[in-house]
Amino acid sequence: MATIKKVDCSCPRRKKPTCPHKPYRVTYREPGGRSGKPRQVSFKKLEDAEAFAVKVERDKDLGTYINPKAGQRTFTSVWEEWVSAGTLEESSKANYASVYKNHYHGPFGSRAVASINPEMINEWEVDQKERGYAANGISVRSNILSSVFNYAVNAEIIGRNPCKKANPRKKRGNTMATPVTDDDIPSMSEVMGIIAEAPKLVRAGLWAMAGTGTRAGESLAIADESMDWEAGVLAVDHQVSAFGCQEISGYRRGVKRGTKHRTFDEARKTPVPESIVQVFNDHVDAFGTWGDRGWFFESPRRNDRHPSYDWFLAQFKAAAKSAGTPQYTPKSFRHFFVSEAIHADIPMFEIAAWVGHRSTRTTELVYGHLVRRAMERGARTMHNRLGLKLSPFKGLIVPPQLTPTESDIDDWADVG
Repeated sequence: MATIKKVDCSCPRRKKPTCPHKPYRVTYREPGGRSGKPRQVSFKKLEDAEAFAVKVERDKDLGTYINPKAGQRTFTSVWEEWVSAGTLEESSKANYASVYKNHYHGPFGSRAVASINPEMINEWEVDQKERGYAANGISVRSNILSSVFNYAVNAEIIGRNPCKKANPRKKRGNTMATPVTDDDIPSMSEVMGIIAEAPKLVRAGLWAMAGTGTRAGESLAIADESMDWEAGVLAVDHQVSAFGCQEISGYRRGVKRGTKHRTFDEARKTPVPESIVQVFNDHVDAFGTWGDRGWFFESPRRNDRHPSYDWFLAQFKAAAKSAGTPQYTPKSFRHFFVSEAIHADIPMFEIAAWVGHRSTRTTELVYGHLVRRAMERGARTMHNRLGLKLSPFKGLIVPPQLTPTESDIDDWADVG
């Protein structure tokens, strides 16, 4: 049990209320009984010491005890440990280092990780907004911050994640998945209109997004080695990124192994329609390939380098504007692919695997209204298959009795 002892200081009695000494000392053992390490924590006020003594014994009983000194580590040290604990490539670590320097170092870097509270998280988010950062970017960085604190909780450095208490008005369980609407999904004619206005150099990439569901960065990283031409299957295992893999591209900006939610040694596969296979063939015939993997897309300004995502986005925006549909983005073509797959009654787990969602739950959250329509179609289909066929048997089908009849009671009595 934790004990409290008062250790008086030598200060005059009249100065004790304001002196820096902490006379109330709580002594306790860490979990493990007699083998637990003895600890002492001092407090200025008796009520604070009593509250701590009760809490530490309760935490020991519940198995949630955290060494108070562990939480005195700086946020910087915990961040560095979190980054090194993963399986990130050097390029991704460089990306995280940039994010840390620009967004976390100032407000959190030198603070004790246990001292960071929900109010500080809220103030940080407000500051991000005032600095003009986009809402989606702030949300991404908030998720990274929460991941660091989750790591600290699991590593028994702190007891709780302050991000989970920040912004209590936010809906709990909220995710980055933003549901799409019908206005977010282009029609087939709109897709073809944008592609027709795009430069020939990037058209195959646009067709890849619309016909195979790849993301923009993944489309720019398609290579001859990624394609199983005979089976019509694309292995999606690279993406063009601002922080490219040095040993592959040789430059900081370029391609990197791995895609969203997947490490560099993982790959997902997606079917490639015959028409898109022909598009790829025509692209290679017209522009050739480059590099060891036979990359499809090359920077129009520098040989043997990948085009940047920003350049690709600019080409798409210009084409969409020329086609009279400036509201669409490259992600709209992914929406088109998933929409068509759902309308074709392709199983949800197949669609999620093809487009690289973490689970079917993400697909359902983003494309919920389309899924509901698919369910309605399924119900109508089964009604048409069963409802009409059952009509001759309506008089023969007897619904079960929900209340016992006299004969039922007699039968039960005989059994008894």
